[in-house]
Amino acid sequence: MDKIIKYGAIAFVIFFVVTAPNSAASIIDRVFGWLQSWADGVSTFVSDTAL
Repeated sequence: MDKIIKYGAIAFVIFFVVTAPNSAASIIDRVFGWLQSWADGVSTFVSDTAL
């Protein structure tokens, strides 16, 4: 059952990327923006508490 869900999710991602590449790129860009924002916040927190 787990293999079916995993392969289904992979197939959906491939289908989404092939049929709507602009939307897929937008989602990836947004996720990287969130990660960058989170990393900047952690960096600021560590810098403020360490010094």
